[in-house]
Amino acid sequence: MAKLQSINPSNYEILGEVEVSTAQEIAEKVKLAREAQKEWRNLRLAGRISVLRKAFDEFASKKEELALLMSKEMGMPITHSRNGFEGPDGAFSYANWYFDNAKKYLSPETTFEDDKEIHQVFYEPIGVVAVIIPWNFPFANFIWGCVQSLIAGNTIILKHSEECPLSGKFIEDVMSRHLPRGVLNEVYGDGEVGKVLVEQDINMVAFTGSTKTGKYLYDVAGKKFIKAVMELGGSAPGIIFADANLEEAVGNVCFNRVYNQGQCCDGLKRLLVHESIYDSAVAKIAANFSAKKVGNALQEDTEVGPLVAKRQLETLISQVQDAQAKGARVIVGGNSLEEKLGGAFFEPTVLTDVTEDMKVWAEEVFGPVLPIVKFATEEEAIGLANQTSYGLGAYVYTQDREKAERVAAALESGMVSMNGANYVMPFNPFGGYKNSGFGREHGKYGFHEVTQIKVVAREK
Repeated sequence: MAKLQSINPSNYEILGEVEVSTAQEIAEKVKLAREAQKEWRNLRLAGRISVLRKAFDEFASKKEELALLMSKEMGMPITHSRNGFEGPDGAFSYANWYFDNAKKYLSPETTFEDDKEIHQVFYEPIGVVAVIIPWNFPFANFIWGCVQSLIAGNTIILKHSEECPLSGKFIEDVMSRHLPRGVLNEVYGDGEVGKVLVEQDINMVAFTGSTKTGKYLYDVAGKKFIKAVMELGGSAPGIIFADANLEEAVGNVCFNRVYNQGQCCDGLKRLLVHESIYDSAVAKIAANFSAKKVGNALQEDTEVGPLVAKRQLETLISQVQDAQAKGARVIVGGNSLEEKLGGAFFEPTVLTDVTEDMKVWAEEVFGPVLPIVKFATEEEAIGLANQTSYGLGAYVYTQDREKAERVAAALESGMVSMNGANYVMPFNPFGGYKNSGFGREHGKYGFHEVTQIKVVAREK
């Protein structure tokens, strides 16, 4: 039986292993999910929420164990794993919002009524959903990908990333102690396991990950003529205008670039600064990056941990070297710390003299590297911001409200933050334009994505 190893990126030590799911096992788990779906649906909304709340009570009782596992397995600094907005407590806030608001958004909705007739919309489960999620937030991604779907009455086949199989096993073990057999089943392995999964008798694909893989899965879903929701990559621009509060803007930019080692799909990845404040902004950002403590994810004073794996480090090194070869200037950082620290570490890095042919501009950069360019006019800033195949997040810094509204309307992005406001909230839709995918998670939008919509018109 093939094994999937979990590697600690802070030191490359083996943490444990799980068995890779075979094609037969995958087919059997899909069959179990199909058999369980009617019973799960018939439990009705209140019953399903009651069961799920009990599972999350157990997660809450084990949040320190979960935080330690996330730090060991994917390199999130332990203070972030414990207290970050997508650590256990932050992730619980999403689940709790779903539980508290499901009735409001899944109950029948009356669209027309007179003295003779009433027309109502019902939100019914789709069936069996294949959920494929990435490694960057092992617990939060599970909640985002699965919980609204489970509440709605769907059964789930979950494939977590091959980079964090122990986190996946932890989640499966807890859920299996509370949910009826077959309601949530997990399969283990790399992309080949995912390919086998989506060829099974499923009714929907929900995927979070790279645009390349998302396009493949969308093609499979299209041929099967089933629904797909895709939350894909991003290369979010940040725009600092001349009238911005520079200190606050720089602080927010640095947080949104370095948080989780820069491994956030909607994290700020390209910065545009007005030419009048460019030199000052670059100096402030460089000073902020230089002061970051890089180290083992389990050390309490670590601010920047390792990247998730050696392969991720190699990709980042290649992107930075490409920029340097094409004329980019390294203001601070620019080096791998693998030899010095013994894991997949890279210095927080600021690059200037960046051009559109460089990988750090054209590709998604999953690491603590920030390319900075200057602009002269609002129109130029918008053009540079939209100069990407992605459209997930964007960040704008200005004290001019009219300008902020104009720029937000012009940006080709599913989400826009103004002056550091956090749009990642359980009641807001999360998703993007262009190659960043389609469909939305969270809020009423997320509930409706994972349901069939049926209208019933009847006499009174």
